[in-house]
Amino acid sequence: MLKRLFLALAVVIALSAVGQDYQLHATKYHPGQGGAGWVTASGDRINYDKLKNYQIRWVALSHDMFNKHGFKMGDVIIVESETTPSLNGEWVVKDKMGKRLRKRIDFLTPRGDKYNFRNGSVTIRKKK
Repeated sequence: MLKRLFLALAVVIALSAVGQDYQLHATKYHPGQGGAGWVTASGDRINYDKLKNYQIRWVALSHDMFNKHGFKMGDVIIVESETTPSLNGEWVVKDKMGKRLRKRIDFLTPRGDKYNFRNGSVTIRKKK
């Protein structure tokens, strides 16, 4: 009985994330930087050649986006940014950020990337 209740709650949370917009504080990270290694939390290995050729568009989300808003590894999200238009488009959720961070997104980028990145706010929504 309790198992069914939790399953129903998980379905409701997951469905509520589809089509809903979220404003997040955006930053970027590089593989091997700080605590970031060459394998993401989803278990995927980062191929640096593909990353520097912009064939990989992966992000890390803060834990609250998974726990409260129903995002999961492998979700495709749509990003809209006024300050960094080159970030606009589809990205795949492949990593999680530190547990203490809230309402955050981290873009996996190669060193010396072309994104002309500015830390700031982006809008995301789960692709239907």
